[in-house]
Amino acid sequence: MARLKRLRSHVVEAGAAESAAQRRGITWEAEPGPDLLWLVRARVPFTYAVSKNHIYTMRAAGHVALRREARQSRSAIAVAVRRALGDQRVARNKLWLDILVQKPDHRGDAVNVIDLVCDAVKDGIGLDDRWFCIRRLDWEIVKRDPELVIGIGQDSDVDCQICSHCGRAKPLDAFNRRSGSPQGVGRACRDCLRSGRRRAKDTKGASTDGTP
Repeated sequence: MARLKRLRSHVVEAGAAESAAQRRGITWEAEPGPDLLWLVRARVPFTYAVSKNHIYTMRAAGHVALRREARQSRSAIAVAVRRALGDQRVARNKLWLDILVQKPDHRGDAVNVIDLVCDAVKDGIGLDDRWFCIRRLDWEIVKRDPELVIGIGQDSDVDCQICSHCGRAKPLDAFNRRSGSPQGVGRACRDCLRSGRRRAKDTKGASTDGTP
């Protein structure tokens, strides 16, 4: 048990080192956007009910609840996204969103629609919103019949899992199989396991040699 615990600590250290090596710096925003394999767009009438400043209400018992108008908007977006998607397969991988907010005036903030839109897209496609990325958010003033336009797409069709140690999104075949887990694979990628074993071996060798 002690040996397995030590090995696991080396795997955790190896994963943290890999995470630090892959970390992007302050210039990350200069990178071009991803080239998407597919992209679909959906649209629904815009209403300020989708703004985070309007989606919740306080019930008599003191519970916070989603307003009826917000629930209706969330459902409408989910249906529109589902229809736009058609037979397109969504991989367990990063999902990129484009959001265009057509506001009837300059009162509301475009960024305030992100929460409800992401929840609605999650409802519509069944992919957890932890995989979501905002590729573009824009707004304009449209006085008549303003709409909320939502684009979703992916730059990979490979199902992935996040390694619990290095934090990288990797294909499922980069992990050892484990029955009973949600994806049928373990939580640590093989690279982290190998690096952890090397660290454990080096540490053991240094201890045997008397190297400080």
